Amino acid sequence: MEAWTRRDILTMGGALTLSSSLESFGQERGVRAMDLAQSRRQELVDLLSRLVATPSPVGTTAEQAQDLVARYLVDQDYAVEVTTDDPMDYANDPEFTPPGDELSGPAVNVVAQPQSQGAAPRLALFAHIDTERGLGEWDTDATSPVLRGSRMYGLGTSDDKGGIAAMVVAAAILAEGGGPAPTVMSLHGKGGGSRGSLPAFRHRNSFDAVLYLHPAETGRGLRDVKHVVQGALDLVLIVDGWRGEPLEIGSPDSSLYTEGGDALKACLLAIEGFRETVLRGFEVNVGRLDAGDRLGSVPHRCRADIRVLFEGDTTADELLDALRAQLAALSDALATPRGRFHFDLGLGRLKTNPAKVSWDAPSCRKLRSAITAVTERPPEPHTRHYAGDIRYPIRLANAPAFGIGSLGGNFYGPNEWVDLDDLVRLVAVTILTMEDWSQGI
Repeated sequence: MEAWTRRDILTMGGALTLSSSLESFGQERGVRAMDLAQSRRQELVDLLSRLVATPSPVGTTAEQAQDLVARYLVDQDYAVEVTTDDPMDYANDPEFTPPGDELSGPAVNVVAQPQSQGAAPRLALFAHIDTERGLGEWDTDATSPVLRGSRMYGLGTSDDKGGIAAMVVAAAILAEGGGPAPTVMSLHGKGGGSRGSLPAFRHRNSFDAVLYLHPAETGRGLRDVKHVVQGALDLVLIVDGWRGEPLEIGSPDSSLYTEGGDALKACLLAIEGFRETVLRGFEVNVGRLDAGDRLGSVPHRCRADIRVLFEGDTTADELLDALRAQLAALSDALATPRGRFHFDLGLGRLKTNPAKVSWDAPSCRKLRSAITAVTERPPEPHTRHYAGDIRYPIRLANAPAFGIGSLGGNFYGPNEWVDLDDLVRLVAVTILTMEDWSQGI
């Protein structure tokens, strides 16, 4: 074993002392931020209760719930802008995702600016106001918040009105303390974000860093940080082939199988070709395959529902164009004197582009440090999310963006809940992150 010199020991001791000092400093910062957050706990709970009691299910304008948010921010001396946005105005935008639900009117979005930001980096917080529909067998009224221990039950408590409440309370604390007050955005985020997140970041693209207060749907709260969004492309492939002439009157089964154009076989060939060429290295999942209408006859029509999860610099539109070109070439290659296959490739529900911030980027390291200071546990990366709204600031504002949120449960189902202790911690983490980001990204 190599002997250590006195200098080695002293150097090591100094390093250990520095490490201990830094750890102690981080703990002190976490305690200070938690004290600030705890001082507003009742205000946080009251605001979340009012938001839950003001329904804003997906597909509605969310006007009344947004009015609560707007009035709160006005009281905190924010300059508030309330906009109405029709998602279909952005249907040709390369970042557009079809909402999936019809709106009962234009979506209402709230964007609030602090009275003064100074020369510090421009920072933003956002969360979404719309919730699920509250279907299923609830133990209580979905829009009547119920407290049980440290949990609040109610529609939107974790997805994402808890994020809204934590966001605005943290912003109020920062503004009152004369600190780095961020821009605050309460947006329509469900259905791909085209109601709120797309127009907000399409027209406001001068941010230096953005924090999305929305938990990873893992139920692990602040243990997970979303810093990656996978691209998602849902495809509907319809293949039309043909059947041979029947040899017996009125009997399709009498057609020779070898005379027909097997649409199922051609569809599977097309999908395999996708995997080997344009979609090589990506996840290609066939969720449904439907072909033929009777035994004994060639399946002359086939439908496949396909989801592609992808990453990198490729966009969904580029993939779609390349796949359609490949199908045109395949149709030519499979043409025979008996007939020709017709391939139609359309869009399903999702069409979103990928986005990513490095786990070791300075902005991410500072966020991770803030989480560790408050929770006393380093967070972990969550990279399996797709169609997430952090892609809008990353792609449109060229700003690093991250998604974090509180411990919660029963996402998308009855008896949704959020842990109020963890919601207070989310406020504290947001305060520390904004303070650290304000010193430079």
